[in-house]
Amino acid sequence: MIPTSYYTYETAVAYPDVGADYRLNHRGLLRILQEAAAIASDECGFGPKDVPRSGVCWVLTAWRVELTERPLWRSEVAVRTWPRSLEGFASERDFEVFCQGRRIARGTSRWFLVNAATGRIARVTGLVRSAYDLEERAVFDTPARTNGRSSPGAQLACAVQVGRRDIDTNRHVNNIHYLDYALEALPQEVFDHLPDTVEVVYRRQILLGASIRCLYSVTEDGQHQVEIQSGQGDDLVRHAFVWFYGQSG
Repeated sequence: MIPTSYYTYETAVAYPDVGADYRLNHRGLLRILQEAAAIASDECGFGPKDVPRSGVCWVLTAWRVELTERPLWRSEVAVRTWPRSLEGFASERDFEVFCQGRRIARGTSRWFLVNAATGRIARVTGLVRSAYDLEERAVFDTPARTNGRSSPGAQLACAVQVGRRDIDTNRHVNNIHYLDYALEALPQEVFDHLPDTVEVVYRRQILLGASIRCLYSVTEDGQHQVEIQSGQGDDLVRHAFVWFYGQSG
């Protein structure tokens, strides 16, 4: 059943969205969904350009996306997106992506409302809630994860120095670059046959100049996991967990 209240974002698969085979990859999918979410909120009066007036912005805390078909470069796609909840300090937003009438991807996400001046989470007021049309239908049977843990056997896979290229309008690393870091940490055979589903939990923001490292492990149920962290000992910071699972491409 198609939701009664959704925003449709129509676009085409761009060159930065494809892999070596000229087909949409997970990074490109996240870019498209991020754009769809930003524009949908912009249409409701709480998008990026509205921050000077509203004083708040949406910050992503979790993704789960499943890419089951990978259209070629320049293929036209349509994204349907809708907020599933707006409670407390957070919102859940779901997505479906179509190409030539077929659903090729689906996704769910969790966002915190943040005071743009202080960086602290802000309560979803009646004014914010009234700007959106909610649709309770979920595209996945289970919610996105909220946390993770690496096994003692997790191996250091790569290290990165965060540069200006990684920073977005919120002055921290854009969510898509977390996936970039995690992809670098995967063994080549996993990267070459990436599973359908990618899930990300963002725990702490990463700022300009940070030295981060990625730990790779395989979970007991066979999922490929990457933990992104910085610091040592008492100063250890766990920034994010990324999982790759499902049917391999």
